[in-house]
Amino acid sequence: MILSDGAIGQMMEKVELFEQIPRKTEAEIRAERDSWAAMGKLDSRERNIITSLELQSEKQEKHNHKLQAKYKAIEETEVRFEKLSCDDAEYLLVAYGLSARICQKVIEIGRAKGHKIGLLRPITLWPYPTKAVAEMASQVKGMLSVEMSAGQMVEDVRLAVNGKVAVEHFGRFGGMIPTPDEVLEALEEKIIKA
Repeated sequence: MILSDGAIGQMMEKVELFEQIPRKTEAEIRAERDSWAAMGKLDSRERNIITSLELQSEKQEKHNHKLQAKYKAIEETEVRFEKLSCDDAEYLLVAYGLSARICQKVIEIGRAKGHKIGLLRPITLWPYPTKAVAEMASQVKGMLSVEMSAGQMVEDVRLAVNGKVAVEHFGRFGGMIPTPDEVLEALEEKIIKA
């Protein structure tokens, strides 16, 4: 019977231990395994440095250039967004998903109060509609990023406008859904009255 060390200390009877099996040498282990087994570097084999998908750095660099060209093409051709009431907008809401649906009502309520509000709704978050947001920065007085998060998209908006206009964040998270009145109040406090 094999017992663990904790149980051995509690025994009152004679403990019988099995004879220790001698440890195998590395040569014996290699002899028992197939040649493909991961056994570490043999002295007879040249060392491989695995850097990425390709073992040769030149091939990996070529692969990376190919990927960068692919990403650039995607950024130029696959950006999708929608603009609502942006032609005469003085203030811009940037929102996607459910937040964008709520912002449609904010536009209606805000325009009834005399605020010229527009909405830029990114449909793709990557590639991000950076050019469209940047173009709106030359037209509006400020932007509010409306999110159901702690502010992951507001940094994209700030990078796109590059300091041309004020960009603020309004967000609810943890499953809380903002109301149109809350968003309008945030816009008035953070952007319009600022």
